Formats: sequence, structure tokens, C-alpha cells
Amino acid sequence: MASWFEDLITGGAASRNEQARKARDIDQKNLDQMHSYNWGETQRKYDYAVEGLEITKRNTEKNLQFQEAEREQQYDYGMGIRSYEHTQNMRVWDSQVSRAVQQQTFNELAEGAALVDQDRLIHEQLLSISFDETETLLNYGAAAAGLGLKKRQAKAGAATQAQATRISALKATGAAQARGVAGRTAGKNIQGMVAEAGARQAAIIDELMFNLEGTDMDFLRLNNQFAIDQVAFETSRESARMSDVVARTKIKQQSLQAAIDAAASISIKPEIAPPLPKPFALPRPEFQDIYVPKEPPKGMLAPAAQENLFAAGLSTVGGMAASAFTAGMTGQGVGANFRGFNWGKAGLGIFG
Repeated sequence: MASWFEDLITGGAASRNEQARKARDIDQKNLDQMHSYNWGETQRKYDYAVEGLEITKRNTEKNLQFQEAEREQQYDYGMGIRSYEHTQNMRVWDSQVSRAVQQQTFNELAEGAALVDQDRLIHEQLLSISFDETETLLNYGAAAAGLGLKKRQAKAGAATQAQATRISALKATGAAQARGVAGRTAGKNIQGMVAEAGARQAAIIDELMFNLEGTDMDFLRLNNQFAIDQVAFETSRESARMSDVVARTKIKQQSLQAAIDAAASISIKPEIAPPLPKPFALPRPEFQDIYVPKEPPKGMLAPAAQENLFAAGLSTVGGMAASAFTAGMTGQGVGANFRGFNWGKAGLGIFG
């Protein structure tokens, strides 16, 4: 701190210099404090930015991990739905196959039952035809036997009548001879009896021939009817066989159509859908490191402006000397001049 004497000698320059130095020191101190504050804030901002970057990185990573977990969950769910739908489709397909197999089994049983019924039907038809044919044959045999018997009866009756006629003629002839009739009259009578017997025998023979011809005609009609019946029976058998073939063909067709319908009720065997694409890792963003600040150079103030104390002292002494001289010239007294001179000398002595 400048003394009052130095200020007196230098005209206050010493105090001004000291004040300038203090002011400069204060400004420098403020500048240093501002530098320290700014540098501290810069470091705090750097640390804050670094922490913010770390938080951003963690949040970004958590968000990406969440998205990846969500994608993985969607993938697992999609694959589960894929497997479930395939299982359900296979259950439906298995059910269709089971129903088709059961239907085919039923169709085979129905076909077998229809064929059994057809076998029974054709057997009954052929049996009925055989019965009719046997009955016809029996009737034919009976009719033929009856005609034969009738023919034999006709022959036997004719023979009996002829025999009776011959016997009657012989009796009549014997009776005529027994009466003793002789001559031509007896001969004529006998001849007449013989002729009558011959006529009767001729009539019997004619009647027999007519009866035999009638019987032969009946035999012809019977044989023709029998032949016609045999052809009818064979035709009936052929018709029954053809109807049987047609019926069996229809049964086979219906069975085949039922098998086709059963097979058509089965849909195409389901195949599992292609697998879902596996989720891939999401790309990680690249973060740039926080710029590391460097401490700037401290600001330095220029040295405080200083007055030259020697020059200030000379100026002050000179001023005082001039003031003393001026006072002496104006008659202010020897004491004043002496006092002024002493101050000046003292001043010269201080700086001399």
C-alpha cells in the first residue's frame, strides 16, 4: 500500500499504480474464476453427455432386445399356430379316411348282401323253372302214359270186340249147322253170318284206326307242346341268367360308384405349411463417442498501466517549484519561498 508521502511526492501516482495493479489482479482473478467455472461446466457437460450416451445405448439395447424378444415370441406363436393348424387338418383328414374306410366296409357288406340276394333270386328262379319243367315233364309223362293207355285200351277194346264178333259168328254158324239146315240156304245163311261178322270186324278196325289216329294226333300235339315248353324253359333260364348278369353288373357298378364316392370324400392329405422365417438379430446402431474437450488456455490480462513514479515526482517537484517561484514573485514573503524551496529540495533529495 502506497504511503501518503509517496503519493505526495508522486502526485498520487503510486496509489493509482497500486489501484491499477489491484484492479488488474481482481480482473485476472475473475477471469481465472470464469475460466475455472467454464472449464468445470464443460467437464460437467461432457460427463453429462457421456452419461446420456450410455443411457441412450442402454435404452436402445433394451428396446432392440425387447423387439427381438417380441419377434421371437411372434415366431414361436406363429410356429405353434402352424403346428396346431396342421394337427387339426390331419385330424380332419384322418376322420375323413376313417369314415371312407367304414363306408367302404359297409359298401362291401352291402355288395356281398346284394350278391347273396341275387344268388338266392337266381337260384329261386332256376329252381322255379326246374319245378315247372319237372311238372311239365311229369304232366307230359302222365299225358303220354294216358294216351298210351288210351291207345292200348282202344286196341284191347277193338280186339275184344273183334273176338266177340268172331265168337258170335262162330256161335251163329254152329247154331245154323246144328239146326240141320243144308243146301244152298244153309250156305247162304252161314255166308251171311260170316259177312256180317267181317263187316263188324271191319267197323271195329276202322274205329280202332280212327282212335289210334286220334291218339297219334294227341301224341303229336303233346310232343309239340312239350318241345315248346322245353324251349320256353330254356329261354326262361337264359333270360334269368341274363337278368342275373345285368343285376350283378348293376351291383358292381353301384359298389364301384360307392367306393368312388367314399374315396372322393377324402380330401388331399394336408401338408404342413412352410416354416416361418426365423427372426434375425436387429442391427445395432453405432454411436459416436462424445467429443472430449480440452482445457483452453487461461486468459491473461495485460499488465496494469503504471505511471513512471520518477517522472511523476519530477513533475510534482517542478510544479511545486513553479508554484513557489510564482508566490515569491507576487510578494508572499521570504518564509513562503523558503518553505517552498525546502519542499523542492526535499523532493529533489528523495528522487535524487
